[in-house]
Amino acid sequence: MFNLAGHAATLNAATQMSLHSTNPGLGVSPAAGELSDAPYARKACTFNAAAMNGAVAESLLNANVTFDLSLTIDQTVNFVGLWADSTYLGYIVPSNTGTYSGSNITTRQFVVSATTTKLTRTNL
Repeated sequence: MFNLAGHAATLNAATQMSLHSTNPGLGVSPAAGELSDAPYARKACTFNAAAMNGAVAESLLNANVTFDLSLTIDQTVNFVGLWADSTYLGYIVPSNTGTYSGSNITTRQFVVSATTTKLTRTNL
């Protein structure tokens, strides 16, 4: 059983996010399906200090994380990968998944929202 410090060590470990078209899963090749076309790049992220909500430890994303996407390549975002530097931790399924296509645009971005992105952990 973990106390709040034990939960926090896990919840606050993520330092980067990545975008994936296919499920990165828990396997040995989590970068599979990661977007790769410029100007896409992994982005830094910070989660707030974990707090207990009943029996569940929760940590909210500190600020929106905005990814710039290719203007010419059709891309689908279905998963957000979580990384501690170069170590893959897992993934979340964002509420705003979608396919980005078309050519009459000047900006294409995917935003992971701080108001809706929360990591949770429980002893159960």
